[in-house]
Amino acid sequence: MQRYRLIFDGHLQPQASREEVQRQLADLFQVSPDQVETLFSKPPVVLKEDLDYDTALKDKASFEATGALCRLEAQSTTSRNTLWGAKKGATRQTDGEKTVRASGERQFDLRHSCILAFFSPAFYADVAAHWRGLAFVHLLLVLLVSAAVYMTHFRTLVSVFMKEEAPPIIAQIPEILIQNGNVRVDVVEPYTIYQPDSGKVFAVIDTTGEISSLRQTDAVLLLTGSRLSARLSSSDIRVLDLSPIESLQINQTVVTQWLEDAQKWFPFILFPLTLGFSFIFRSIQALLYGAIGMGLASMHRFPLPFGAAVSIAIMAMTPVLLIDALLVLLDIYLPLWGIGGFILAMGFLWHGVRSVARASR
Repeated sequence: MQRYRLIFDGHLQPQASREEVQRQLADLFQVSPDQVETLFSKPPVVLKEDLDYDTALKDKASFEATGALCRLEAQSTTSRNTLWGAKKGATRQTDGEKTVRASGERQFDLRHSCILAFFSPAFYADVAAHWRGLAFVHLLLVLLVSAAVYMTHFRTLVSVFMKEEAPPIIAQIPEILIQNGNVRVDVVEPYTIYQPDSGKVFAVIDTTGEISSLRQTDAVLLLTGSRLSARLSSSDIRVLDLSPIESLQINQTVVTQWLEDAQKWFPFILFPLTLGFSFIFRSIQALLYGAIGMGLASMHRFPLPFGAAVSIAIMAMTPVLLIDALLVLLDIYLPLWGIGGFILAMGFLWHGVRSVARASR
């Protein structure tokens, strides 16, 4: 397995003062400022060596959080002065100086993730180094917000339907009695229920056999002598056998009560289902995007582990998920948003991979 070392060349980040950087390094490694001064006296200095990639990236992020810069280098290259020559993370003293080890702590947490995912290169570098399991926790929280928005929008649609569209349709429903799977009605058949606004056929009731299939009508629902058919799409028709029903009476009052109960309880039923299926789908999507991220990293000639690539992919998906939830909340429809969202996610994925590649140099 390829091993890596961290090397400090004495360089600082733009606008960082040497005094402040030395102070933060002293606080980070719990040493005196005089001991930190030796880092700047004879660069380049090997901070740590014989590290695996993930550990090297974590330690690099921790070191650079102080304002100093260091670079990641393959183990085959040697440096002329070693102050922190820690073998596999162990520490030792050189020339009487105290050697310290980078802590590898995460710099950002879930409080920052939704905002920093839109722009921050340092955040993406930190995610690649530290956010393996935490990235999926972040994804779950984002989907939790999205699911809440979708349920709010769903309740609004149902409320509008109950107040404006449902009453004219319910007013056309006759008395229907189902006994031992057989349907009986007290109207002349075939009986048609129309959508009040468009005048299109919504449902047909026919127990005579004249209309026995939805292919014979443009209706959405068809109730025959023993079956209920529903048109879900132009090519998807579902048929429900009514034979298990021993006794059921349907009228306008019953249907109204059903809709009111659905309006009350469906959000509680749909919310966990929506969240669960969404998390599974988005997790699979993150795995696929992670594979794409590894391909992008190879274009930079940069070795990116799959776990780090998936974590970056989750953050790259975050802006798209949040924008999509905002569009739903504002009831805004954008043509071709599916394609646009994919392109936007790829842009953030490229930004994240490039940020990690630059941070490793």
